[in-house]
Amino acid sequence: MDFFRNCLFFLIAIIVLVGFHEFGHFIVARICGVKVLRFSLGFGKVIFAHKGRDGCEYALSLIPLGGYVKMLDRREGEVSDDEVEHEFTSQNVWKRLAIVAAGPVFNIILAFFLYYAMFVIGVAAVKPYVTGITAESQAWQAGLRNDDLILRVDDKDVIDWEDALYELIQHVGDDSVRLTVRDRAGNVSEKRLDLADWSIHRDQGGNIFQPLGFSPKFYNITRRIGAVLKDSPAEKAGLKKGDEVESIDGRSVESWFDFSSYIAARPGQTVTVGVLRSDIPSGILDGNEEINYADYPSERKFFSVTLGRVGEPESPKGQIGVQVMVEPLEDGTRFIRKYGLGEAVFKSVDKMISVCKMTVVTIGKLVNGSIPVENISGPIAIAKSAGITASIGIEYFIGFMALISINLGIMNLIPLPVLDGGHIMFYTVEALTGRRLPDKVMLGLMYLGIFVLLLIMTLAVYNDIVFD
Repeated sequence: MDFFRNCLFFLIAIIVLVGFHEFGHFIVARICGVKVLRFSLGFGKVIFAHKGRDGCEYALSLIPLGGYVKMLDRREGEVSDDEVEHEFTSQNVWKRLAIVAAGPVFNIILAFFLYYAMFVIGVAAVKPYVTGITAESQAWQAGLRNDDLILRVDDKDVIDWEDALYELIQHVGDDSVRLTVRDRAGNVSEKRLDLADWSIHRDQGGNIFQPLGFSPKFYNITRRIGAVLKDSPAEKAGLKKGDEVESIDGRSVESWFDFSSYIAARPGQTVTVGVLRSDIPSGILDGNEEINYADYPSERKFFSVTLGRVGEPESPKGQIGVQVMVEPLEDGTRFIRKYGLGEAVFKSVDKMISVCKMTVVTIGKLVNGSIPVENISGPIAIAKSAGITASIGIEYFIGFMALISINLGIMNLIPLPVLDGGHIMFYTVEALTGRRLPDKVMLGLMYLGIFVLLLIMTLAVYNDIVFD
């Protein structure tokens, strides 16, 4: 079911995003007086076509990973004398620039409308509180403490964790970043977080901030065991659901992150875990109702656990085989980000600009190596994200489409022959020099662009298969 759901919403997203992109080329070509022969969603063999009164053939093609607008072009066939004025290459360079640039621009415009819809509908958000700060980590040394609220990243205000993520990710590869935070006592201060060793990898378990020593606070993370995995070291030692971890090897455990990081650093070793066990009947403990552990008598117990080993043989991690018990956040930490019809316009513009900036910076950091190329995602990862966001709620799927629309628009502006950005580069050179590049030169560059694009697509699919 997940596979079919992912495919369905991936196709919906592709049809909307590619359709709007190609519509940009189509409508601007029409405005500039260029004859459009075919408007196609998809590549390859045409499986459905309808010829409109305007003479344009509207088609659906077999491969749904793109689309195209075929214009009257002397490079692709004979053009009669009475149609020359409607032929693409006969237009002045500014019209050709406008036609080519319209697709990416329309993707960014579409993102604005999608964000506007999302903010008017309202989307659940989480304030950017931090948790899981471990001793001696970069976060601790910067002065961050559990339950600090991030107010600004550099000089940019952040409202929720998505804002904070987009701003922080732009600083990957930088020496440091300045954070303005408010602590539990209400004191506001600036912190300088060291980022020299921060890198993003797809094996970080969804928490890209783990190398910095903190996590986004999406739940209240207790010290209690929420589940014990079958045949795990914890089950063999006698640990049970509901046990509250108090110590390990005689060291006090202040948070679950202290406990898990200690375990991870000791693969195969034997450790002593001290817990507070409440005398709760198993029927109640295994039920879904909330339990007030203070209502039950408890006693301290100690268990000797021989840890397992997981991960790469050259750098294994310790495994105990338990899951943490989480509780809902307090009121106000989770909220609905929703605006009125007027205010949503300004919030959508701000969001669109922020995501555009993040996308451009991220592409630059992929090029210079600050962000590893393993983070390039392909259609498999995008399809999974489409299905997941759609299953959570329509507002999340709308936000996902806005993000992908901006990525599609900006990626197409990269000056790589075969992409819109490559054509923009050709026509910009023509506008500056007054001379067109020879057709043979452009054709050779196009073949080079196709080769590079195929390499990138192959890498993206490889990443999807290996890392997801």
